[in-house]
Amino acid sequence: MVHDIAIILRTLLMLLSLLLIARILGRRTLSELTFYDFVIGLFIGNIGSSVITDEEFGIRNGLIVLTVATLWILAISMLALKSVPARKLIEAEPLTVLRRGKILENNLKKRYYNVNDLLEMLREQGIFDPNEVEMALIESDGHLSVLKKPEYQSPSAKDFAIQKQNLTPASTLAGTEVIINGKIIDQGLVQSGLTLDQLECQLSKAGVTDWQEVTLAMVTPDGQLYVDKRNDT
Repeated sequence: MVHDIAIILRTLLMLLSLLLIARILGRRTLSELTFYDFVIGLFIGNIGSSVITDEEFGIRNGLIVLTVATLWILAISMLALKSVPARKLIEAEPLTVLRRGKILENNLKKRYYNVNDLLEMLREQGIFDPNEVEMALIESDGHLSVLKKPEYQSPSAKDFAIQKQNLTPASTLAGTEVIINGKIIDQGLVQSGLTLDQLECQLSKAGVTDWQEVTLAMVTPDGQLYVDKRNDT
């Protein structure tokens, strides 16, 4: 009887601790987890189960391990938040696997996907012909993001409005980041077809005099420059 009560108390304590950790970390839903998030979740869950089922492990030891793990996760998250290279290393960056109807087999192999996997993910989005796709990317959480070719896209209200003149000589493939956290993305500039002078000109029109104050600037598929500043008003 005493043993059963001890297990119940240990279980309640671990559930409360894990709830507190989840609130502190603010983790994403299961469908949005990266591989790193998944491994961390398994680790924390295993520690919790060990405290409940293994009396020799001890509640004190379990709380110490959970505290250290939480601090580690917070430190890694802050590093990924501040550093673009670290973010790419930890969470991986989106990888283009299909461009203008052509499958990029080498990129598929980098994520250990095969063509059948790609076709299945396309079918899940209602696409049965890869030739309809302008660009498809595998996100860091394994989700496939797809941009259809203009002739296969559903018409929107904007299509029936008067077309605005293009403001930038942008790529028509997909949204391309040109500034992240105040740093120029050289590869993004090349992909978007913008020169540094043209970018500065467009930023000036958006009221930005220093790109250090920009959190994100990207060229959208319709050729517009999207800008989000650190201190928006």
